[in-house]
Amino acid sequence: MSSIEAATERNKATALEFLRQAAANSVAAAMAMLHADVTWWVAGDPERLKVAGLKNRAQAERMLRSLQKAVPGGMRMTILGVTADGERVAVEAEGDGLWHNGRPYHNRYHFLFEIRDSLIVTVREYMDTLHLHDVSATG
Repeated sequence: MSSIEAATERNKATALEFLRQAAANSVAAAMAMLHADVTWWVAGDPERLKVAGLKNRAQAERMLRSLQKAVPGGMRMTILGVTADGERVAVEAEGDGLWHNGRPYHNRYHFLFEIRDSLIVTVREYMDTLHLHDVSATG
């Protein structure tokens, strides 16, 4: 295996471990995998969905802590596919859990990670934002 292939495999492992830690509500472990200058963008309109938009490291941590409260039992993350090319790792996944209000949560995701020196520097997250809105709505 070449050094480029080995680095790509390490990056894949980093992305998958990050998702495992985040889904298990292990916020400190997940945050330790993010670069100090990480950016995390979530699809959707930030005016209509608080989680949407571009986040810095502190905002990403608040988002993970909010997930911890929203799905206190954690999520089961099923990996459907992984594609990697150097520093870029794409992961298709499904997340299942029980929302704090008792509603079942089942969402489909596509994550695009950029990883340098074993730290995640960029996350782009695409999901069914309407499902998130519906599950989290009060009333």
